This record gives sequence, structure tokens and C-alpha cells, in this order.
Amino acid sequence: MTEHPQKPVTKAKPTTTRPKKSYRASQKREMTRAFKQDAFESAAWKVFSSIGLDAATVRDIVALSNVSPGSFYNYYKTKEAIFDIILVKVAQRVRGAARLARSEEDNLDAMLQKSQYAAFRELLSIHGAPHFLELNQHHIRAKLFNMSETREMLDDLKQNLLRVVPMKNTSPERMDFIAAAVLTTALEGLLYIARNPLVDIDQTSRLTAGMTAAGIRAAAAAAG
Repeated sequence: MTEHPQKPVTKAKPTTTRPKKSYRASQKREMTRAFKQDAFESAAWKVFSSIGLDAATVRDIVALSNVSPGSFYNYYKTKEAIFDIILVKVAQRVRGAARLARSEEDNLDAMLQKSQYAAFRELLSIHGAPHFLELNQHHIRAKLFNMSETREMLDDLKQNLLRVVPMKNTSPERMDFIAAAVLTTALEGLLYIARNPLVDIDQTSRLTAGMTAAGIRAAAAAAG
């Protein structure tokens, strides 16, 4: 009887875990998405700052972005949608600058003046902002108080006003009105600067701060 030689036992090679291709693909998609959105928003800012939302078309934005029209409609649907996104980002920058300047002051006049000056400077540091404000002011007025960023800005302002002015007897509704009046006056100051680019923003911030400070003191005295 012939014996067959046994085959040598081969050890199984350890398996190595490779990175999932889907993860890399997902990263690439996100980077592409971010690139396209940046291109669209940059183009939209230029269009809205040169001819305004009313005169602008989606075609204008797409042509300036060098991205396909189909991608625009995937992300935004309408020119109003991308306008709202841009307005939110501008509001966030202004809110941050004003809040930082406000937090350093315990005097009402100085607090309002410094925060409004900081907001004016922050906005004017953005290329094309004066034209954007001037051309789109009716849309900005209509949208501003419906934005969550504005409500957060008003909450910041109310907290700081209560910190520097004795208004414990003032009702929440009246505090809402006072904060909205401060913000509205500051917005008018911004629009005034936008229409008059050579105006002194320090003087303008002092003027708007003085007007609102007088009104706040009168409201506090009435509630006293």
C-alpha cells in the first residue's frame, strides 16, 4: 500500500484592515460641496453688492461662480435663499464684534458707543458691504427681525442693558421694545454710513449711542 505524503499545513495569513473607500468618497463629496457653496456665495455677494437682489438673477450668480446651474439648485433653489444665508453670516460677524466691545463696559453711553462703533467697523471691513446695504436695505429691514441671529443679538443686548441700567421694574415686553429700538437706530446708522462712505464712523456711533442712551434712561425713569 502506497502512502501519500501529507501536504504541509500552511498558516493563514493575517488579514489587514484597509480604510473604507466610502469614507474617502464621503470626504471628497463634502469638500466638493463646500467648494461649490463658497463659489456660489462669493459670486452672490458680488452680484448683490453691484446690482442688488431685485435686479439679480440666478443666471448672474451661476455665471460668476463658474459652477454648473444644476449644483446651484441642489443647494439653494432660489436667489432669495442664498441672499438669506449671506445676510445671516453678515449678522453673525456684526453680533460678535458688538458683543465683544459691549462686554468690556459698565457705562451705558460708552457701552453703546463702543459696541456700535465695533459693529460699523466690522461691517465696513467687508469688501462691498456699503453697496450691499444700500441696494438691499428694504430686504434687510424686512428680514432682520425674523432672523434667529437677530433674536440672539437682542437677548445679548437686553442682558447688558440690565447690567448697566437699573430697570428691574421694566416688563419683559418693554425690554424687548427698548432693545429693538437700540438695534433699529444702529441699523439706521449703518445705512447712513453706507450712503455716505466718507462720514466719520466714530461721530456716527456717538450720535446713535447718545440718542438711544437718552431714550433708555427715560424709559427706565418711567418704569421706576
